[in-house]
Amino acid sequence: MRHYEATGCNTCPLKPECTRAKGNRHMRVSFRLRRYREQAKNNLLSEQGRFLRVQRNVEVESVFGHIKHNMCFRRFSLRGLEKVKTEWGLVCMAHNMRKLAG
Repeated sequence: MRHYEATGCNTCPLKPECTRAKGNRHMRVSFRLRRYREQAKNNLLSEQGRFLRVQRNVEVESVFGHIKHNMCFRRFSLRGLEKVKTEWGLVCMAHNMRKLAG
């Protein structure tokens, strides 16, 4: 990660829109993060990535839409990871039972 500091911010007319710092603007740039983002973008735009995105639209998004809209499930009632996992399991079981029944 690299750290950069601008110079002469106090005399710049755009300083209020650029930074709230009392002195010059400080920036950190992570080149590793940039590489990861570029790799993720390439994966999404590849032929296999496009295929998987289309499959997600067909297979997964409709399930979440059904759970949110038809079952009125928009937020968890319980707190804590284990309790949320249990609640989500019950929602999934209810969804699967509705699929089997109809």
